[in-house]
Amino acid sequence: MTDVKSSKPNEQALTARIRDRYAELSRTERQLADVILACPGELSGYSATELSQSAGVSKMTVSRLVRRLGFANFEEARLASRRGTEWGSPLYLLAQPGRADAAAGEGAAPSVEAHFQRSAEAVAATARRIEPAALERAARLLAEARRVWVCGARNSAFLAGYARWQFIQVRPEVHHMVAAGETMAETLAGLGADDALLLVGIRRRPPSIVRLLHAAQARGVPTILIADSHSPLEEPVPPLTFRCETRSLAALDTHVAVMAVIHALAAELIRLTGPAGRERIQEIEDLHETLGEL
Repeated sequence: MTDVKSSKPNEQALTARIRDRYAELSRTERQLADVILACPGELSGYSATELSQSAGVSKMTVSRLVRRLGFANFEEARLASRRGTEWGSPLYLLAQPGRADAAAGEGAAPSVEAHFQRSAEAVAATARRIEPAALERAARLLAEARRVWVCGARNSAFLAGYARWQFIQVRPEVHHMVAAGETMAETLAGLGADDALLLVGIRRRPPSIVRLLHAAQARGVPTILIADSHSPLEEPVPPLTFRCETRSLAALDTHVAVMAVIHALAAELIRLTGPAGRERIQEIEDLHETLGEL
């Protein structure tokens, strides 16, 4: 995965460059900078002329500002905006207030139905991408491992938690990689080739998740990676990697396809665990009644 921030100066985020230099800008440059800061992702879709007209400044002001920000030219600034959009920052995915969304047609925002349709399309696109044989191999790994560990950060944390809740219904020893207040090292030290790690790494992954993936691979821990379909992954990519469509019509990603993949893994796990899995489900249900939990 290539989500670890580069130390190169020209990789500094567009918005960070503007804020670092804002006090040095002229009045017209600040006027232009304010327009960019409001929705930095839209810069990738503008020409220099369109941006100058939108901000009410001259095209020369656009040229001066991008050079002051350290870009060689306007096109380089556009590429920086595009990288922010691909990285998945909601700030870069927001549209200008009142601007029509291209997916909804002129003059209208996406309808509720359009958002549901996009989610359905995300599931369908993910299903076309995934090989059933690979899904079965992943479920078999989950069924046969001595222990299963799950991990994710940010939005991926609740998705990893959902996977644990599903898997633990039919097999014991399904654990979070990192409990509250802990670090990864204490747990990772005890993992080996007879364990299995399910790592959910949807875009905007923290560097710690990337490092965990590499450390697990170095220790020979079989790993299943669930990632998004459009952010780059760094080699070596685990053989059991499932890439999910997460792009939506809004500034926030949709995770319905990730949930669908986890559900498919759980369904296959039920089949593979057979009578033992059914007995565990029955025991859990009996205990629910004994404890009066539900």
